Amino acid sequence: VVYSLATMLLVLLQLFVLNYIHVGGIVPFLPPMLVGAAASYEGSRASPVYALVFGLLCDLALTGAGVPAGFFTFVFTLAALFASLLAENLFSPGFLCSLMSVTVCYLMTALGRCAVYLHRGTASPAAVLLMAAKEYLVTLPCLIVVFLLFRQVHRRTTVDY
Repeated sequence: VVYSLATMLLVLLQLFVLNYIHVGGIVPFLPPMLVGAAASYEGSRASPVYALVFGLLCDLALTGAGVPAGFFTFVFTLAALFASLLAENLFSPGFLCSLMSVTVCYLMTALGRCAVYLHRGTASPAAVLLMAAKEYLVTLPCLIVVFLLFRQVHRRTTVDY
């Protein structure tokens, strides 16, 4: 519940601030960052559940995003599982762990988009990957806000035994 409230705040940031920022024609896109940040803290059990629900909501809200129905649900769930497994085994929770998890989520989202556009024959994979790299770099400064907010949520909701 607390993660959903934090996510709602960040989605409002996307809607009312970030959607109006254009850097080189690219708008920052927070959803993969939210999935990655949650995966860095919540591990391979809880983060895929968060990603599944958040992906479903993204699929419902972003119907004109140029991807098929269920795209975000599938890609975010898979990305959260993979990122959380890497985070659990290679890093301890922190900024570098979040950066790695977010990077994995953006990469998997980009590869998913490549597969969609390649299947449709509407764009070259190189063009899609270049746009995804620009989107990642434009959105990356937002990681500070996302990281700090999710770290607070994790600290307030985690019980140490």
